[in-house]
Amino acid sequence: MSGRILKINAEIQKAVSEIITYNLKNPLITGIISVMKVETTTDLEYSKIYLSIFTNDNKEDVFNQIKHSAGYIRKELAKKVDLRKVPYLQFNMDKSAEYTNEINNAIKVIHEQRKNIND
Repeated sequence: MSGRILKINAEIQKAVSEIITYNLKNPLITGIISVMKVETTTDLEYSKIYLSIFTNDNKEDVFNQIKHSAGYIRKELAKKVDLRKVPYLQFNMDKSAEYTNEINNAIKVIHEQRKNIND
């Protein structure tokens, strides 16, 4: 991946994070939403945006509301990022935080079992 695309990805990641946090006024979008990664095609046609959602509500509902707001987010992105062509946004759930939690819990269980065997 070229340095230019990496810079664009970083700018888009920062801008989309700010837009979701400060500009979206949808009461159904709750919790902490982190933009984990952005992958933009070299022709700037599409950007895949990976989100991590930490909420007490249903994550799928929050994610669907964000996907539904993609047009608005793209319009705001055009105002924040100086690009000749603003890519279409494709949102994806980033499951790495949940996977990390599962691994940590499994390690704790193994540690507890070993502790109980040694006692």
